[in-house]
Amino acid sequence: MSFALTDEQLELRRTSGKVFGDAERKNPLPPSWDAVPSRLDRDLWSSLGELGLLGIGVAEELGGSGGGARELCVLAEQVGAALPSIPFAGSAVVAAMLAAQPEDSPARKVLGDVVAGSRVATAAWGTFPAVIAAGRGNGDLRQSASQVEGTVSAVPFGLDADLLVTFDDNEAMLIDLSSAGVRRAAAAAVLDLTEPLAAVELTGVTAVPLGPCAVDDLLRTVFAAELVGTGQRALDGAVDYAGQRHQFGRAIGSFQSIKHMLADRYVQLDAARMLVQRAAAALDDGLPETESAARTALAAACDAAEAAAGDALQVHGGIGFTWEHPSHVYLKRARARRSLLGSSARQLDAIADHVLNTH
Repeated sequence: MSFALTDEQLELRRTSGKVFGDAERKNPLPPSWDAVPSRLDRDLWSSLGELGLLGIGVAEELGGSGGGARELCVLAEQVGAALPSIPFAGSAVVAAMLAAQPEDSPARKVLGDVVAGSRVATAAWGTFPAVIAAGRGNGDLRQSASQVEGTVSAVPFGLDADLLVTFDDNEAMLIDLSSAGVRRAAAAAVLDLTEPLAAVELTGVTAVPLGPCAVDDLLRTVFAAELVGTGQRALDGAVDYAGQRHQFGRAIGSFQSIKHMLADRYVQLDAARMLVQRAAAALDDGLPETESAARTALAAACDAAEAAAGDALQVHGGIGFTWEHPSHVYLKRARARRSLLGSSARQLDAIADHVLNTH
């Protein structure tokens, strides 16, 4: 199985990298202290919609830009590197769910708006089945017929989203957040500075059923690709700094302890990236080992991103611990995803259970 990027995928990486680079120059990391929590970067979101990048992974006949999980992961890695304030993973997962609905269903009718960026879609990670999220955070969410009530806590971009996908008893529901009976409140504090959270209270709101969760492997793989991008960005910054910072008349990158540590992180990230590519290929090709590949990629990416971001902060020394330096932003993203997805031991146990139960 070849993991070399095609010319089209390389162009996708270049184009998206330029778009995110331009956006970052306008809104550099980290955000200023008084700008936390951040809000959706609507200018960037509109640009992504106009360029068709929000439709990656959705078939052209459905209004998307085509491509599959491979292309989606190329884009996700660029998102993870830039960490813009956009709900990329949530929107990608919602789009995949909507694309799988029957052609005449109400849910399918909003797909065009989602991939065009005119309606912002997000997913309540904490309500996803426990096989994906470590803790169920759906609070007192209740469904009766087509009506849903309760409070969904910690919704990414909950103040800015137009559509929300949440779960109850493993059944996905699409909720229009412009409906009467929806109240939102920003979370008091967030760990991930680029993914603002909100509590969404629902009172007698109509929910459109989407059926069981059928995108868990896609979600794992996109999360993993984003984390690889975050870890790579942190590592690249550490390598640059190690070549510029001098002590005892030498660049600190020439010290054995630092160069070996950075080399280890490079190898770890490269291995995680190959596992992500393998999982994406398995998704696109419909291979039977898709679930084990996606779980393995996510476990490896979580470990690699957290290790790279943590070591990068250490390499920067005192300046890395200041608010003005972006090192803490990368580490907080890695730690926030770890908090959602569970510890290394939990993820490895889940992989072992899956492998042993399917053989």
